[in-house]
Amino acid sequence: MLMSLPRRDQRERGEWYVSGLLSVPGRKSMRSIASLVGGSAAEQRLQHFISKSSWDWEPVRKALASHIDRVLVPQAWVVKPMVVLKTGDHTVGVEESFVSQLGKVVNNQRSYSVWLANEQRSAPVNWRLVLPQSWVEDEARRRRGEIPEEIGRSRRRPCALEAALEVAAGWGLRRRPVVMDTREYDASAFVRGFTHADVPFVLRIDGSTPLVPQDVALPRHREQPLPARQLIEGVKRSSRAVGWVDPNSSVARSALVTGTKVALPHLPAAPARPDSAESRGEPPLQLVGVWSGSTRRPRELWLSNMTEVPPAVLLRLGLLTERVDRDFSEVSNRVGAMDFEGRTFGGWHRHMTLSSVAHGIVALSPSCRQGQESPREGYPRTA
Repeated sequence: MLMSLPRRDQRERGEWYVSGLLSVPGRKSMRSIASLVGGSAAEQRLQHFISKSSWDWEPVRKALASHIDRVLVPQAWVVKPMVVLKTGDHTVGVEESFVSQLGKVVNNQRSYSVWLANEQRSAPVNWRLVLPQSWVEDEARRRRGEIPEEIGRSRRRPCALEAALEVAAGWGLRRRPVVMDTREYDASAFVRGFTHADVPFVLRIDGSTPLVPQDVALPRHREQPLPARQLIEGVKRSSRAVGWVDPNSSVARSALVTGTKVALPHLPAAPARPDSAESRGEPPLQLVGVWSGSTRRPRELWLSNMTEVPPAVLLRLGLLTERVDRDFSEVSNRVGAMDFEGRTFGGWHRHMTLSSVAHGIVALSPSCRQGQESPREGYPRTA
C-alpha cells in the first residue's frame, strides 16, 4: 500500500503509523502511536510525516482500492457521511451547523467516505472533507489550514457526489453501483450527476421526492409528478416477501418489496446513441418500496437507474449501507477514523488514508473472515 511513497523513511513512518492505529488501545493520538516506536523524537517525525510532508495520498488510496476490489469481491460502492464533534474553530473545516442525529446545532467537522462493500465485509478507500464557505472564502483560514488553492474554489456538485464519482468513474476499477442515503439532500442532483457519468446507482430517497410515473398500472398520472410515497403506495398490491439476515444482529428479517417505473421531472436526457430508447425521452428509473407489517406507508424508498434489476436485488444492495455502518462502528472507530488531532487539510487526508489501510488490514484478516478476534482489541499485531 505504501510503495508509492518516494522515500524509504516515509514508508517506514507509514508502517509505524499504521501499526500504531492497529495496536494502540483507545484514542489514537500522535503521542500514543509514537510511544510504540521511540517517544518524543518519533512523535516529531510522525507529526511531520502526517501534517507537513508532501507525499500524495491518492496513489495509496488507489492501491488500497485495487487490492480490496480484487480480494473482497465487492458488490457496490457505498457512500457514508461522518460527523466529528469538535471544540474550538481551528481544526480545518470546522463550523457550527445542525446535526440531525443530535437534533441540535453543534461545532463539527463533516466528511464523506466511499467504501467497497459486500454483505459480509466492507472497507473505506476514499475520503472527502467538507469545506464550508466560511473556510473556502476566508484567506486567513485557508492559509492556516494549508488548503490547496484549487480546493473548493469552483465546486458545483455536492461533496458526496464528487467523492463517489472520483472512484466509481475515475479509478478504472470494475463497474458497480453507488449506494447511498440521500434523504437529507436534493436527490435529483445525485441522479443527474450519476446519470451524466453513466454510473449505476441505488439511492435512498425521502417520500416527498417528486417523480413522474411511467408504469402502465398508473395511467391516470402518466405525466403528473407525484410524491414518491404516493406512487409506490399505488402499486403495493404487487409486492412480494423478501428475506435477509440483519448484519447488525444476525437475525433473519423480512419485508414486502415492490417496484415501479418512474422518471425525474425535467431531467435532461443523458448522452446516448441516437437509436437508443434513452435518446427518445427521459432516462428511466425504478422506484422501490419496502414495507414492514401491515402499515400503509413504506418503511424505505430506493431509487435506481437499474430498471431491469428485480426490486429485491436493489433492496439487498441498499442494505449494504447497514453493513458499512456496522463496520465503521466496529473497525473504523477503533483504528482512529475519528481521532485526527491536527489542523491541516493535508494532515487530515493522510491520517484518513492510513486509517483506511489499517481498516483494510482488519477487514481482510483471517480472524475477521472467520468471525474470530485475535488479541489486542481483536486486530493483527503488525501492519
